[in-house]
Amino acid sequence: MNWDEQIMLWNQAAVNIVDIRYKVLWEGQDMLSYQLPANIFLLAVSGSAYVRIDERKCYVKRHHLLHAGKGMNVDIMPAKHEFSFYLVYYKAALPASTTSFVANRIIVNAQPFGQFYHVILPEPGLVHSQVRRMHEEWQQSGMLAQIRMKSMLFEFIYELFSQMQNSKDRGSPSDLVAYAMRYIHEHYTEPVTMDQLADLLGCSSSYMYRLFKAEIGKSPNDYLIGIRMEQARQYLRTTQLNLREIALTVGYSDVYYFSRLFKKQFGVSPLQARKAESEENALQLNPLNTSLSSIVPPMPLSYNHNVNDNDYHNEGEIQLISNDRSKSSMTALVMLCLSLLVSACQAGNNNTGSGSKGSPASPTVSAASSAPAAASNDAGSSSETRVYKHKFGETEIPTKPKRVVTAYHLGHMLALGERPLGAATYILQYSENTMDTTGIVDLGAPLNLELIASLDPDLIILIEAYLEPSGGYEGFNKIAPTVVIEANQDPVKDIRLIGDLLNKKEEAEQWITQFEEKIAQTKERIQQAFGPDETFTILNVRSEKARMIYRDRNMGGNVLYTYWGLKPQEKVLDDVINGIDDESSYLDISEEAIPEYVGDHLILAADSIAEEAVEKLMSSGLWKNLDAVKNNHVYRIDFDQFLFNDPIFAMKQVDILADVLTKNR
Repeated sequence: MNWDEQIMLWNQAAVNIVDIRYKVLWEGQDMLSYQLPANIFLLAVSGSAYVRIDERKCYVKRHHLLHAGKGMNVDIMPAKHEFSFYLVYYKAALPASTTSFVANRIIVNAQPFGQFYHVILPEPGLVHSQVRRMHEEWQQSGMLAQIRMKSMLFEFIYELFSQMQNSKDRGSPSDLVAYAMRYIHEHYTEPVTMDQLADLLGCSSSYMYRLFKAEIGKSPNDYLIGIRMEQARQYLRTTQLNLREIALTVGYSDVYYFSRLFKKQFGVSPLQARKAESEENALQLNPLNTSLSSIVPPMPLSYNHNVNDNDYHNEGEIQLISNDRSKSSMTALVMLCLSLLVSACQAGNNNTGSGSKGSPASPTVSAASSAPAAASNDAGSSSETRVYKHKFGETEIPTKPKRVVTAYHLGHMLALGERPLGAATYILQYSENTMDTTGIVDLGAPLNLELIASLDPDLIILIEAYLEPSGGYEGFNKIAPTVVIEANQDPVKDIRLIGDLLNKKEEAEQWITQFEEKIAQTKERIQQAFGPDETFTILNVRSEKARMIYRDRNMGGNVLYTYWGLKPQEKVLDDVINGIDDESSYLDISEEAIPEYVGDHLILAADSIAEEAVEKLMSSGLWKNLDAVKNNHVYRIDFDQFLFNDPIFAMKQVDILADVLTKNR
């Protein structure tokens, strides 16, 4: 994308915002064959999706932004659980008086503002906050509001183009590896973790690892170590810094660990490297010189000639109190500490005395996530609380919550014998045929804060997708203590998580025991029916344009591959289970690619809406030539029954799959 041309276009543009929407699509809730009524910006907020715009296909997740033009056809297929995003619809034109001016500088096509581009935002927080404010302001009416919206759109465009123009020296904005490498080069002296790097670039750590291995032949961590060690070698050659100082400068507080990494990288210890370099370049290196590095400024520290390779064991951490402190200073420090201790004891006695006169002191809540704290009330009974650490910080919650609202974890609560006060519309609709939802209030979509407040909950349990359209985390937390947790797509992990929140750990373990027993019983049936080398594939057909190969997470994949240990077809293992981003549950493929992924046995998942597309596929020569079809090894399952894998769905799915696979064997 030529950002200079885009800047020139927008500098002359006359624009109007048509609409601004915030949408949450769930896996299975695809937006297909949607023809754009205007140009759009699509900003991904959470989750991930496969997006097809005309013939262009891309994988979109948090921190990604798409632009597409009026009339383009869009398909959006959430890749894992939910995909939430903003859509900014706008119309733009070049005034007649400026068209020739712009045309003299760039080639203007019929729709100059209708180009497609897909970028990963270098600083997504700024763009996200601007679009969120635009969505909030869009609810206002009147001429002044329209003027305000135009100015906000140009502020958004300015921020977007500024980031893109400033990032041109990094390579393609969509090049994750290039971004990651640049970040490592700029921040190698700081603690850099895989999770931090992946979150910054909007992908999972495992996906980042695979990209690095594929493109540069080493992991991000190995690349970081290489940068640090190379810089350390430069310091050894060109400065008087001792080993501890060099280790600190390149990001290590443990000198011994630094030395081991250096020796592993270059085959010699740091001191041996310095000695060898000194002998070879005695005339070029002056021990009085300061650092010659242009990356890190010189440090006014002296070289310690007494350091040797065995002195690192006690030098791993920076000492906060120097051993050189004078005795008089240390004595004064000790006396001060004793004085403070005595004062604290006296204060504690005074508090106890006042408490006996009828003014009970409020206890302090422990900072540990599992430590309960008693909060006394006027009735004499105690309401215990604890501090729970979650995605949005630490929140004081009831130890034994009684009135719970959950947007997503309906099945998890019901499996533990707890009925939530309310749940989100989509979850209720999807669950009503599988579990008893009587009396559970539909909280709407987006979640209705007034309705939630009227239920008077003592705990709200959410996943991140529900926050944005309802005003963010604080809006919920003002109503009741709110925790935001992951949807792990793992029934065992998730029920333990909810069991902990609801003080139902024992019930959670009982459910897990029952589930494991069912897995063991059905696994024995499966092993009797199939050989260890027979391969399996799960294919989901949603429409003539949407065909997915599922991994080992849901749609029965967790049961087949993880719990029963059945063997995935080779390409399914390489390209899907081990090949796709962790944020995706499946790989979107073309119809022509289906034979490459089908193993000895094929599980075909579809719902009633997709039946026409399934029949058309089954009548094709491609389908009839599959070995699994010829051998009558195709097994049909209902997509809707296998989309979710909360504890109630998961228990049923094990039985359904076992029955389907062994019915005629």
